[in-house]
Amino acid sequence: MRPEAETREIAPPRGPSPSAGELWALGAILAVAMGLRAWVLRDLALHDPFFDSPSVDEQMYHEWAASIARGEGLGGQVFLNGPAYPVFLAAIYRIFGPSVLAAKAVQSALGVLDCVLVWALGRRLLTPMIGLGGAAILAVYEQALFYPATLLLEGALNTLLLGMLWLCVRAQESGRPARWAAAGACTGLAALARPTALGFALAMTLWAALRPGVVRRARGISALAYALGVAAAIAPATVYNARVGGDFVLVTYAGGMNLYIGNNPASHGEFDVPPIVPTALADDPEEQRAVFAELAERARGRSLAPSEVSQYWAGRALEFVREQPLAWLRLMARKVVLSLNAYEPWNVRSLTLAREASAALRLPLLGFGAIAPFAALGLWATRRARVRLVPLYAWLATVWLTLWVFFVLSRYRVAAVPVLAVFAAAGVASALEALRRRRAREIAAVTLALAALALAVNRPIERENLGIAWYNLANHYRDRGEYDRAIELYQRALVGVPGYLSAYNNLARTFEDAGRRDEAVTAWGVLLVLAQRQGSPQHVERAQRHLAALGASAEGARSEASPPARSEAKPSEDQKSDRVR
Repeated sequence: MRPEAETREIAPPRGPSPSAGELWALGAILAVAMGLRAWVLRDLALHDPFFDSPSVDEQMYHEWAASIARGEGLGGQVFLNGPAYPVFLAAIYRIFGPSVLAAKAVQSALGVLDCVLVWALGRRLLTPMIGLGGAAILAVYEQALFYPATLLLEGALNTLLLGMLWLCVRAQESGRPARWAAAGACTGLAALARPTALGFALAMTLWAALRPGVVRRARGISALAYALGVAAAIAPATVYNARVGGDFVLVTYAGGMNLYIGNNPASHGEFDVPPIVPTALADDPEEQRAVFAELAERARGRSLAPSEVSQYWAGRALEFVREQPLAWLRLMARKVVLSLNAYEPWNVRSLTLAREASAALRLPLLGFGAIAPFAALGLWATRRARVRLVPLYAWLATVWLTLWVFFVLSRYRVAAVPVLAVFAAAGVASALEALRRRRAREIAAVTLALAALALAVNRPIERENLGIAWYNLANHYRDRGEYDRAIELYQRALVGVPGYLSAYNNLARTFEDAGRRDEAVTAWGVLLVLAQRQGSPQHVERAQRHLAALGASAEGARSEASPPARSEAKPSEDQKSDRVR
């Protein structure tokens, strides 16, 4: 018996081909999606100082891709970050040159394609109207407009993820081994971009092996084909790691370090550099690699392979769980709340800051707080179709487990948005159907459920602190010689992060560069006091040296300084350059 003959109950009812009206509606949605993304791209290109000045992860990806495009290989060391995104950028750079604008334009175009894929998934798994609704939601979702205009993995990842989900859906419908193998290969490519996709690979392998209504032999063949597809896609990275590092690392070795960042006594649910790591060093991915390796080797008393570095930090995270179980449970509860809340913890690039440079991003666009209640309703309303929706469930579970196991970031959660858009459209359809039926009890139940969900998701739990974002922006203006603007932004940063040594360091240097001696003396004096309090000898030495060069007494400047009475600064750091985060 052919495997496909045993999978009828997984396939959705055969709906009609798209009507002319449906295609016109889709065209209108795509026109809106394209127009908004082009508008955001234009605004940020004209007004955002970060647009053509990549920093931190953006700079790492840009330089890595440019190196690949020049034919210099993949870096010559075991992967700390997934290689798929820099290879994607390198392909663009080979065509257009190392153009940040070209890369972001391609990503914005892919964002429009994402709307098509959401429509296709929604109409195939549920109904044409749900497909159109999901596409419309994604077209005007704020993060889906913002990230393609950055040089971050999230700018292009959703297209790959939607392709993965589409292939998994088609594979479970047909049962053909070739389709399962293709779905596995696409999942493996997703893991080369974001290794946590291997969790989805495990879930789908189990699903292929356990599907109801399918003979055992066909299930086994499907699971094997899918697993082999995954393995074939990630094998080149594994072989490369073994060749350049003599170490067995499937894709990357950052897992243990990220586990520790999200699970240590100082963790608070979001990304933050652990106190044991100097902030300025850990902000750069390559320097982060070196710092974590150095600390692990110092603890072990010997040189460690990359996989051993990862194992060491994973062990430290598990040590925290064992020794402080109540603190860890409180931390996990906070991660759960954060992951389900409208609050968007930022990292590297802030959407809030980008809104100042883009009128398009200041429009009343949809955010997580708007779609999450309807998505929850849609999950419930579509429960009878749960068998064919398993790939979507598996991806949502993968995203949320990643947030809970590691830390909560909007960059990580945005990978769930295309699937949430499908379920949110189903939720809207369910609410409209209740209204159409005019059943008071049903309308009341839906209204109360949506109200309760909206209140829970949108309950303020965290006030966004843009101190580091203002600091990053100030560094850019300082580099451009716009000293007055830089000074204003450093001062705004210090409101959000009182006692932040790097901000005082750069503020004092900017006062000097602007020829404002008296203010520079005051700023160096404050830095001197704070550096002594926080135990940062490099900042103490620097402040004393600059005060002497300005002809000011260190004792006099210190006595006149008025630093924050209670420092809330991050760990002390050596500001070798204008480091940004």
